[in-house]
Amino acid sequence: MKTRLLSFALALVLALGLTPSVLAAESGYTDVPEDHWAAESVQRSTELGIFQGVGGGRFGLGQPISRAAFVTALVRLFGWEEVSPEGSFSDVPKDKWYAAAVETAAAHDALPAGSRAFRPEDNITREEMAVIIVRGLGYAPLAPAAAELGSPFTDVTASEGFIAIAYDTGIISGMEKGRFAPGDTATREQAAAVLVRLHERWHAVSRRVSASAYGEQIAVAAPEAVPGGEMPATPLEPIAELYAALRRARAKGMYMEGAILNLTAGGIRTIVANGEIVESAPVTAEEVKELLAGGANDYYSTRYESAYCIYQPNAYQTATVWYQSEESMAAKLQLARMFGVTKYSLV
Repeated sequence: MKTRLLSFALALVLALGLTPSVLAAESGYTDVPEDHWAAESVQRSTELGIFQGVGGGRFGLGQPISRAAFVTALVRLFGWEEVSPEGSFSDVPKDKWYAAAVETAAAHDALPAGSRAFRPEDNITREEMAVIIVRGLGYAPLAPAAAELGSPFTDVTASEGFIAIAYDTGIISGMEKGRFAPGDTATREQAAAVLVRLHERWHAVSRRVSASAYGEQIAVAAPEAVPGGEMPATPLEPIAELYAALRRARAKGMYMEGAILNLTAGGIRTIVANGEIVESAPVTAEEVKELLAGGANDYYSTRYESAYCIYQPNAYQTATVWYQSEESMAAKLQLARMFGVTKYSLV
């Protein structure tokens, strides 16, 4: 009976003009077998509109991906509104299919500055993928700090910080024997897997929990106020220190999906008179609101991803308050989500 059923199935395949591999390819592409390691990523990247096939019902499995094609996929993932081609690169003609995407990526600082050549037709390398992704995320300023923490790979001698961030956030995995293979060409399915991971992290949602909720805690202390300079710098959860804390937690094997990020709800006020610190102490979120409503000069530091305001309590003193704004909290929660941490508390 089993033999007759198999014979019938084969006859049906031949009658429909299909091949067994077509039936096995749930990805929707004839060249992506169902049991291929990247089949799910290929299918998901297509569903999300990040990737398209190469024509003829094929994905282009095993084929290298060009820099232009990768950047185009990245622009789709981030949902950036395309800008008109301006000819920023000498080798990207305005009438090319990828011109608008390249210009858009450049406008969002995803492409390294200082070069008039983009090399759109060159195959992208693993190192280049890491750099473009990290820059697209807005984490280029974190690269120096990430590099100082050391590289987990034995074969990385350039772009250390960018590669470390891409690896630490789980976007790009390493190779065997502690290698990253930065100069290796990326294939289309490898790029699809990388961008699907990025999409999952980028579109995750943070959830606030109570300060007493169960879970391993991740917290970053604010720097102590130091006299001198234009103002005391006591930013809340400085972004570089937060990155280092998340990296340490991941490296020691913490269950990141169950971890809780502790963020300061209010702020820290430091009062200075004649160059000397008179007082430096926490303030509540309500006190911060009152200060801002009262006309304190408001600023934002992208270096620390922390807001601050300055005012004069009297003619002899100047007060600086670093506080948690919606913008600063959004930046910190986004970085935490890139590490898989989606729960946070305000303390």
